[in-house]
Amino acid sequence: MAEEAEFGGKCAFAVALGGPEKAPAGKAKYSLEQDGKTYYFSGAVPKMLFKTFGLAHRAEKKAG
Repeated sequence: MAEEAEFGGKCAFAVALGGPEKAPAGKAKYSLEQDGKTYYFSGAVPKMLFKTFGLAHRAEKKAG
């Protein structure tokens, strides 16, 4: 896995929807490695939705 989680370890699904300011902390238990990056999520459902809808690009844009 990559050394550090994206978005400071915040839930990547929440970052994709509302930006990093409103995103809760993610948990390493629900991490996902994709394209050499590690994303954390607050639970299994946000992780699944992030993968299903391909929200990585959207999260990167919201994070600036």
